[in-house]
Amino acid sequence: MDTEILSEVLVFKTNLHQKTDIERAAISLNAHPEIVRWNVDCDDVDRVLRIEATNISACDIVALMSEAGYMCEELPD
Repeated sequence: MDTEILSEVLVFKTNLHQKTDIERAAISLNAHPEIVRWNVDCDDVDRVLRIEATNISACDIVALMSEAGYMCEELPD
């Protein structure tokens, strides 16, 4: 039986402004085993962080980013 793992897309407002901010946040994001892929839109006023992940909550992402020293707030659908 072939079991497909479904990813969930989570979207957040952040205070990631510079390349160095993204590089610092990347250490935590890349190390998390449930995060499949992520990106930051620095051209957007909300500096949107989009995460594709499995089995992780928005609260987990907020805590992860907070530990890395950044503000992160889930955006509504």
